[in-house]
Amino acid sequence: MESVRLKKDKILNIKIFAAIFIVIGIVAAFENLTGIFILLIGVLLVGINVELEIFSIDKSRLQFTFLNKRLFSIKQEVLSPNYISLFGQSFSKSNDFSAVAALGSSSAFDFYVIRFFDENNRNEIVFKSKNKAEVLQKGKQLAELLNVDLLNKLEN
Repeated sequence: MESVRLKKDKILNIKIFAAIFIVIGIVAAFENLTGIFILLIGVLLVGINVELEIFSIDKSRLQFTFLNKRLFSIKQEVLSPNYISLFGQSFSKSNDFSAVAALGSSSAFDFYVIRFFDENNRNEIVFKSKNKAEVLQKGKQLAELLNVDLLNKLEN
């Protein structure tokens, strides 16, 4: 195995904005050129993805893709792990937008995560997903690629 690709999920807000831009763009495209521009923004929001590709402990890249075609990549520093941990974690986010508070001040989301731990017990989340099987598969691949121990708290 040469590398492991960890695709980052899009947040719900981007998916909603993309859908709104696409719908408005389709409706407005029949009227003028601005509608086509709005439609293109929606397509870009849907089509552009970010993924972390890890080749070895000291070599990883952040890749930007459009419809699974790589646009460009940049070097990404990732914590050098002593071991990898897989477990479930809950994240929360504020629903406030600017000075206007939405109904309900926060939302909670449950994910399965892959976290790197180093010898000083510093840690970094490198991947999160709602799909448990995907996290298990990617965690095992990373442990094999980087030759580190895998602490799996998902099977308990």
